[in-house]
Amino acid sequence: MIEAEKLGVPAIPLISGRFEGDAIASSRAFGMPELKFVVVPRIYRNLAIDECISQTEEAFDDIVQVLTDNPEDKTFKLNEIDTDSYFKYKSNDKYECSLLMNRDLLDKDISDGFPVFPATRENVDELLSGTSLSPDDVICDMPPGFGIATIEKIAINAAYAGAKPEHMPVIIAAVKAFSLLGASKDPLLSGTGTNQGKSLLMSTSPQAPLLIVNGPIANKLGINSGSALGPGKDNEINIVIGRAFYLCLKNIGYWYPNEMDMDTIGTTRKFVQCIAENESMSPWDPFHVDLGYGVNESTVSVFVTDGELDVQDQGNTSAEDLLKVLAYGCSFGTANIQKGDKGSGGAERLILMPPDVANPIGTDGEFSKQKAREFIHNNSVGSLGKMTHYMPLQDARVSKNWQWIKNLSEEQRKLVEIPIMDSPDDCYIVVVGADRAKTAVFPSGPAPSTVRIDDFIP
Repeated sequence: MIEAEKLGVPAIPLISGRFEGDAIASSRAFGMPELKFVVVPRIYRNLAIDECISQTEEAFDDIVQVLTDNPEDKTFKLNEIDTDSYFKYKSNDKYECSLLMNRDLLDKDISDGFPVFPATRENVDELLSGTSLSPDDVICDMPPGFGIATIEKIAINAAYAGAKPEHMPVIIAAVKAFSLLGASKDPLLSGTGTNQGKSLLMSTSPQAPLLIVNGPIANKLGINSGSALGPGKDNEINIVIGRAFYLCLKNIGYWYPNEMDMDTIGTTRKFVQCIAENESMSPWDPFHVDLGYGVNESTVSVFVTDGELDVQDQGNTSAEDLLKVLAYGCSFGTANIQKGDKGSGGAERLILMPPDVANPIGTDGEFSKQKAREFIHNNSVGSLGKMTHYMPLQDARVSKNWQWIKNLSEEQRKLVEIPIMDSPDDCYIVVVGADRAKTAVFPSGPAPSTVRIDDFIP
């Protein structure tokens, strides 16, 4: 609607009930805070056609009124937090003072629901000593709301998470990487800072970032690369860095629930974690070396995940058999019939492969990492009928290149198998994990973004 207004065409969005806060936040973030809209009761996507018609007809009078109103009469506003001021809490008891702070920050929706540490001037200054950059240096504008991510703002959110100065270069690099997410596979976007993760974060689906660190800094900081996802002492650093990143995403990028984060159900993956690749137990070059970085350089890669599956193998020992099980585990999902590719799924997969799977495959003699990715791509196939059933074929969004499906019966569509991924390049293998052949597979996309951590170390 904003793009239409830029062209001089009056535009009135119809906003489904619970999306009012999201509409206000989005129009502000995308440069037109005065954009007016009309609220209708139900979401259109899965609404019966007669109900779509009736709730739209009932909105006609409101549409006319908004179009003919004086634009100065009403401006929508969200609750604003004065980010230039300090929050002050007073009590004779430090514990009581901490409770007051946490209650207030949660009420302001600044925290993540867990107790946070005080971001005092002293704590923030200490964190600023962990980077070579100045407090006012701008790293990026951070999606989805494109707030300005300065080093000091990053340090404030890192302080809330309990981070230490030595963690700051990783957090800063992750923030930078997220701002570049998705541009690497599109030459028109490369280097422009255009972000493709914005729409995913604002979606009603449960997309969430995952940070993966490579290089010497992982061992130096103690980022776990074994049983790396989850709670506990072993994952303390993983949790702290991931939490600091999430709080930046929330408080700098305006990724607030029910404003610019509209998940239908949500996911625990939004309690972001930062993990390391288990480089010492991998038979292949590390992930960042595949991208052209040196083995002694440190990087952080940001993936956007959309689900998780534990792929178990209960006894296979040959490389091909292990890969067949893994390829089958990658085959869950849907085919993107809204875009022009004919006969492919269009999905991406992040594979966290434990050493007990990676080593038999990598030492087999036949399977380089690239060969393993090619095998997985070729064997990760699914039923066209089942993969496309999520969208009615008469839907106007179905691409012309997929119209041939309509000429097949449902049984014929079920018998046609297509690759889940467009190419082996859509399969990302990172060696992570402890013992046992239990591989984690994540639907993912857009393409991950990687940034050098060393650039931010003092």
